[in-house]
Amino acid sequence: MPKKLQTTKPLPPKGWVVSETFQLSPQVTLSKGDDCRIKGERGKFLFLRHVWNTNNNSEWVDLWGGSHGHGQWRSVMIERLKHIPKSRSRKKKEPRPQK
Repeated sequence: MPKKLQTTKPLPPKGWVVSETFQLSPQVTLSKGDDCRIKGERGKFLFLRHVWNTNNNSEWVDLWGGSHGHGQWRSVMIERLKHIPKSRSRKKKEPRPQK
């Protein structure tokens, strides 16, 4: 008989407060899937979650990504996190009238 696959996410350890959003600055709120960078490292990362451990009063963010083709899970302190602004779309220029 095949093993039954686990269909629910495991619960975080006792004392952890997990959030899928994080207020990086007064103007910037990261939510799950937003691009960000780690100071001192190459590549882009996707924000996954913010974790606060109430047992030892530490907090960090979990990210996924890195150099192209070498994605990896990273947990970093908040001080090392940099936000990548979303690119704005340019307005299309209207064609000039012919003389």
